[in-house]
Amino acid sequence: MKISIITLGCPKNEVDSEILANILLKENYFLTKDVNSADVIIINTCAFITDAVKEAIEVILTVAKLNKRLIVAGCLVNRYGKEKLKKLLPEVEAFFETYEYINILKYLKGENLLKIKRFIYNSSFKRFNEISKYVKISEGCSNACSFCTIPKIKGRQFSRPIKDIIEEIKYLTDNGTEEIILVSQNTGSYGEDLKDGTNLVKLIKEILKISNLKWLKLLYLYPEKITEELLDLTFHEKFNPYLDIPIQHIDDKILKLMNRKTTEKSLRNLFYKIKLNYSHIFLRTSIIVGFPGEDEISFNKLLDFIKEIEFYNLGCFKYSKEEGTKAEKLPNQVPKRIKTERYKLLMKTQKKIMKKINKKLVGKIFNVIIEGYADESNFIYKGRTEFQAPDIDGITYVTGEEIPKVGIYPVKISKFKDYDLIGEKISK
Repeated sequence: MKISIITLGCPKNEVDSEILANILLKENYFLTKDVNSADVIIINTCAFITDAVKEAIEVILTVAKLNKRLIVAGCLVNRYGKEKLKKLLPEVEAFFETYEYINILKYLKGENLLKIKRFIYNSSFKRFNEISKYVKISEGCSNACSFCTIPKIKGRQFSRPIKDIIEEIKYLTDNGTEEIILVSQNTGSYGEDLKDGTNLVKLIKEILKISNLKWLKLLYLYPEKITEELLDLTFHEKFNPYLDIPIQHIDDKILKLMNRKTTEKSLRNLFYKIKLNYSHIFLRTSIIVGFPGEDEISFNKLLDFIKEIEFYNLGCFKYSKEEGTKAEKLPNQVPKRIKTERYKLLMKTQKKIMKKINKKLVGKIFNVIIEGYADESNFIYKGRTEFQAPDIDGITYVTGEEIPKVGIYPVKISKFKDYDLIGEKISK
């Protein structure tokens, strides 16, 4: 039986799809990227915001036209429930929530399904080896941000034991992976639910001891969880000097309505400390514009803060009114037109900031993880610096001598274009 898996959404979903793929491979199912040749198509969905839900439904309806056996899994099922989706999407043969990887296998084999509330991921599920890999360290989120659907979809946070994570990373790095990217819904809160003193700093210290590891990146660090001890670890040669710190806003009124755990004062203190004492770190953040109650004063305060801190990378989202969240019922909802205007202004500002920073990078040498060809005929390669994460940040294009294999190489930056860097590989 040939199976094709389509993955929608974030890197955490990519990890989930890979777990499922390995379960199926162990049972001698064949996997194919060609949906036309597949007997069964499994769509692993995202449902974090309305746009993701719309995309998932569009993909499901498009794939259904192929008249293949169709299974839908993941966040869409968690958010809306199997019974509701069965009525909405009769084209789908079966629905499975996140964590039900084993049940998908059992369903295909015609066996009785298990009652599974949560799947405890472990390193026995050997993963495909690539130069760069995401490793999920926890699942769910115990925060209650008023705009967010994740606690409803994924439940409260539960963390993997350090021993289990280390085993997985050792397996990956022993088999060719050079960059490990830690992901979760809230990476900074890792271990808090274990109640045994486990925390992110302890985990990172153990990871950095792994001999074959070359690079370590962190994504999704909430600002209130960043300690001086964590910042000090960024001086380690394996720890990429790159921190992804979603702040969402800077105005106290909006932060309170969002039910965030930070204030303007605490955010300023954190970023001033980083700028002053850890100037080697490249900063990324995520923000929301058009949140209910955001007036011109609130927005301009956010805009001024972005200009002041000069984040190297920035993700900006227009507030999405999500069913079942507290923010859905807040007064003073911002019109769509104003959200769009603020989004455009903020991204225009960020583009100028990035241009200013990139000018300073020209002529400097950085290590770049080369992931393959951008143009094979002209020996132009594509990769990422230590301060570029896959899919969400820019790309570094590399020219020069032929590169025999994927890996990490020194590159001298010669120019840039928008969010991307261009450079030439130099001899070590």
